[in-house]
Amino acid sequence: MSAVQIAGCSGAGKTTIAAELARRGLAAVDADDDPFLARFVDAAGNVVAEEPDEPDFAWLSQYGWAWDPARLDELIRAAAPATLYVCGGADNQPAVAGRFTRVFLLEIDEPTMLARLDARRDYHDWGRIGDTREYLRRKLPVLQDRLRASGAIPIDARQPLDQVVESILFHVG
Repeated sequence: MSAVQIAGCSGAGKTTIAAELARRGLAAVDADDDPFLARFVDAAGNVVAEEPDEPDFAWLSQYGWAWDPARLDELIRAAAPATLYVCGGADNQPAVAGRFTRVFLLEIDEPTMLARLDARRDYHDWGRIGDTREYLRRKLPVLQDRLRASGAIPIDARQPLDQVVESILFHVG
């Protein structure tokens, strides 16, 4: 069993890369699309029953985006013997990091992140509702620094999609 994580802040291209990897015949999952993997939890790990339409800083400070480790294991096992590319991130990253043979950081700058958030026309509204935009502005440098410090392989995600994907696949081997 093998899994690779492709992480980054909102707007870095995780969803697009998951779709491109799948198009190329690789096992890939957009972590935010699996309702049993990614969910908001409170400090005790209890799943949030209902998210607010317009999350404010008070709500964002009480809840985190977390992956269910058992569900992650299930997805990795189901993809075997292929490598599973898990495109996404979670606040409990340190608890699940050992499941990945490599972690990639899709690096972007704030103007790129904001432009991509504004350009989205799909169901992802994170960064356009409530206080999520300012939350992401503050989170971007912290998240990227934390991932770099943990050994994530940085990829300039401002490049064209094919170049980003080829960089990832080159490092995977």
